[in-house]
Amino acid sequence: MLRSSASDGMDDAGIDDTVDQWLEVARDLLGEGDDAAILARADHAVDQAILRAPGHAPAWIVKCQIAAARGDDIAALAAAEAAVAHAPTWAVAHYWRGALLGDLGHGLAALAAIERAFLHLGEDDDWLLEDLFFEKATLYDALGDREAAAATYRAGLARCPTSTLLRVGAEPMSQPPRSPVLKVLRGGLD
Repeated sequence: MLRSSASDGMDDAGIDDTVDQWLEVARDLLGEGDDAAILARADHAVDQAILRAPGHAPAWIVKCQIAAARGDDIAALAAAEAAVAHAPTWAVAHYWRGALLGDLGHGLAALAAIERAFLHLGEDDDWLLEDLFFEKATLYDALGDREAAAATYRAGLARCPTSTLLRVGAEPMSQPPRSPVLKVLRGGLD
């Protein structure tokens, strides 16, 4: 899962302190793990932030992360879509939208969202690069384009040379693809 950043890159002008306080509570609870009761409390906290600032994209991303932690990819995608609607040039919102579209089996739409995330990277978004390259390579691999996946891992390692995540992901790309093997089991049905 994507690391959280202390700075979300969003302009917080006009956002009152209680919104930030509710988001801090939600993030802290989310960081405690995937216990259902804790996630329910985190969801309540982020709902309080959204109630006070419905157009605040970082609140929608926290909502997205909580829904994803609960295993509800549809709700997580809806929250990511809300974040994109409120902050169409925020790379993080496009990243989450792309990751969730990929999880839901919409590979081409996911790739387009990840490309938009790359397009909107800001100068303070270097922390997001590794995750973007990994997600993009994984999507290409899932779509059966191993060459594009390998090229994406190489490009990622050029930008993030110390990334263990990208190095481990790239390793199988250097191996020839294995043919599926069917094994005939003897015995039959009674």
